[in-house]
Amino acid sequence: MRLPARILLVDDEDSFRYAAGVALRRAGYRVEDEANGREAFARILSARDAGDPFDLVVTDIRMPEMSGIEMIDALRERGDRTTVCAITCFGDGALVAELAGKGCTEYLEKPFNPQELVAWVGGQLGKRRG
Repeated sequence: MRLPARILLVDDEDSFRYAAGVALRRAGYRVEDEANGREAFARILSARDAGDPFDLVVTDIRMPEMSGIEMIDALRERGDRTTVCAITCFGDGALVAELAGKGCTEYLEKPFNPQELVAWVGGQLGKRRG
C-alpha cells in the first residue's frame, strides 16, 4: 500500500502554514512545514537521503534567510529534482519566466482559499504521477 503524498510547505507566515497544513491534512496528505528556504533545503536533502523524499514542495518565493528561488537553485546545484511549486503575491511575467527556467513551471498566486490550494496540489501531484 502506497503512503499518502508527502508535502513540504515553506512559508514565513505562521498563519498560512497552519491553515494550509490543516487543509492539506484533511485532504489526506502527509504535511510538514518550514518557515524559510534554508531550513526547508536541509529538510529536503535529509528526507531524500533517508529514502523518504517529499513528493511535492510548495514554497513561497519571498522569505527571509533564503528565498524560494535561492532554495530551488541550491537544490538543483545538489542534483535534487524534487518537484517544487511556488506560491506568491508577486506573480509577474519576469518571475514566472525565472521560475520556469529553474524547472518550477507552476505557481499559485496569493490570496487563495484552502479548497483552491488542495485542488491545485492534487493537480500538481497528478501531473507528477501522470
